[in-house]
Amino acid sequence: MIDQSLMSAGTPLVGGCLLGFATGFAIRKIMKLAFIAIGLLSMFLGYFEYKHWISVNWTVAENQSSAIMTHVANRIAAVTQHMNHEIPIGMSLLEFAPGVLLGFYKG
Repeated sequence: MIDQSLMSAGTPLVGGCLLGFATGFAIRKIMKLAFIAIGLLSMFLGYFEYKHWISVNWTVAENQSSAIMTHVANRIAAVTQHMNHEIPIGMSLLEFAPGVLLGFYKG
C-alpha cells in the first residue's frame, strides 16, 4: 500500500509535471502555427510582388518582422515568468520546468 506521506509528496510533483507538459506542448503548437502563418504571408507577398500587383519594401518588412518577433519573445518570457510566480510552491521549478521541456520536445 502507498504511504500517505509519499502520496502527498508525489501528487504536486506529478501535477506540476503534467501542467508543465501541457504548457510546453501548447507553446510548441502555437509557435508552429505562427511560423507557418509568417511563411505563408511572406510567400504571398513575394508572389504578389512578382506579379507586380503590389510593391514591397523588403527592408522595412524585415525590420518590422524582426521587431514583432522580439516583442513576441519578450511577451512569452514575461508570461512564463509570471506563471512561475503564480504556480503554487508544490509545483515549483523542479517539477514544472522539466514538464515544459518535455512537452516542448514532444509537441
